[in-house]
Amino acid sequence: MPMIIMHKGDVVTELQDGEEWQVVGDKILITKPSDPKHSREIPVPDGDVEGLVEVWLGGA
Repeated sequence: MPMIIMHKGDVVTELQDGEEWQVVGDKILITKPSDPKHSREIPVPDGDVEGLVEVWLGGA
């Protein structure tokens, strides 16, 4: 199921299957529990953690 992370209406990144995310300092850390070597970091836009949301891009 396609998921994205948005910040105040703008897409920050699209999550791949099995990815999870959390904010660490001023970065979004994206990991995949099934693959310990898989990780990526994205800066938090404008340092504004409060504006981050996860959105499902699916239909009914």
